[in-house]
Amino acid sequence: MGSALSIKKQVRVALYTTPVIAALTMSPIAILQRYSIGTYAAAVSFTMTLVLFLWSINILLWYLGARSTARRTLLSVLVSFGLAFFVVVVLFSGHSSMSVSPQVNFHFHLILFFAVNVVVIIVQNLVISREKNAVMELENQALKLKNMEAVNQQLKQQIQPHFLFNSLSTLKSLMAADPESAEDYLIRLSDFLRASLSSHTLNTIPLGDELRLTINYLEMQKIRCGNALRFIIRVPEEVWTSYSLPAFSLQMLAENAIKHNILTLYRPLIITVTWQDGVITVSNNLQKKETDTQGTGVGLVNLQERYRILSGNNIIIEEKEDTFSVSIKALEYASSDH
Repeated sequence: MGSALSIKKQVRVALYTTPVIAALTMSPIAILQRYSIGTYAAAVSFTMTLVLFLWSINILLWYLGARSTARRTLLSVLVSFGLAFFVVVVLFSGHSSMSVSPQVNFHFHLILFFAVNVVVIIVQNLVISREKNAVMELENQALKLKNMEAVNQQLKQQIQPHFLFNSLSTLKSLMAADPESAEDYLIRLSDFLRASLSSHTLNTIPLGDELRLTINYLEMQKIRCGNALRFIIRVPEEVWTSYSLPAFSLQMLAENAIKHNILTLYRPLIITVTWQDGVITVSNNLQKKETDTQGTGVGLVNLQERYRILSGNNIIIEEKEDTFSVSIKALEYASSDH
């Protein structure tokens, strides 16, 4: 298929360039010989036929396997020499209008055919080179896309076990301390996992789905933490179906905030999710744990890399004296899988 496409491109270029090459070849001769318009037109038409013949020979040589430039050039020169001999000896031999000797005429046509053929070979090589570069570029892009998809899948697979392990640890603690809350937690966990399964194979999900996952997760954490955890969602419902986000992005940011900050009744953690001009921001009051041994560095780095792969942009991380926030420009929602 690649050869067929390349041949079609070479044929198109041959048709475009043949009149130009013929006109440029015959114009100086017509001026020197003072051809009439009719003679000039006939000469250009005849030269176009010869140029097309040379193009055909060069394309045929390439198609038959003479892909090496040196080999194809050598064979093409031999053909152009034979063509010059045929034109001078067979077609022009004994022509009454010849003003030069056959030997001079042969040398002139040999040089002329050689020069025209060199031009054809140069143009053909440019076409072939550009085609090869285009194919290589497409292959490189396809390879990059496959690599990026593989990395993205690997990054997503790090999230699910990480979250599930933490959830089961929490459930185990609740079962011992508060069975009633453990039952409520288990129901919410089941709903959360059921909803997340539909998003597991997707790169991005609608903003509304991600918000529902995050709210469900935060409600689960409130069962464990009580009033030590508060959250506020300020995202207009009209944008929930118009934009998308990397799957589990907001949930992971909420989880990070809970994991790395102090939560007490006297120092509650407040997580806020806000929307402004297409950017969604997850922020929390900063009250870091003095000894934070839970952090593995996976979550935020994971999200940074996934978002860069999906959009080519970076998330904005901002840490102030009393607040920490992460801002993500929402993606225009075209489908559930970018």
